[in-house]
Amino acid sequence: EFLRETLPDYMVPAAVLTLDALPLTINGKLDHRALPAPDHTRTPTTTREPANDREAKICAAFAEVLGLDTVGPDDSFFDLGGHSLLATRLASRIRTTLGTELPLRTLFEAPTPAALAERLKPAKRARPSLRSVKRPTEAD
Repeated sequence: EFLRETLPDYMVPAAVLTLDALPLTINGKLDHRALPAPDHTRTPTTTREPANDREAKICAAFAEVLGLDTVGPDDSFFDLGGHSLLATRLASRIRTTLGTELPLRTLFEAPTPAALAERLKPAKRARPSLRSVKRPTEAD
């Protein structure tokens, strides 16, 4: 909570781990491979159900991309362990599921399923999905 009050949102860490001691290599440097992985399998912070089908689909997309069982409508993508690379996967999942484009900027401005559902209402239709075609021969 202290970091949320003092730092900009993008600087607040997604996870904080308490260690008795930092693992070091033989040379006395930090051994990154020996650090424990953060546990992002937290439960949703809200207990309310999605207000509509759009919110429910966005909650399901959040859960799928983040590898969680469930995500509530008021849970922040970034508080649950999301980052910019996962945000691109989420944008693709929402494009496929809802058929609307999701600019990444919108996700950073509205990081919860409820806020995102409101922002996506006037969105443009998604671009058509890629499909395979027969490759032309040199004679064509």
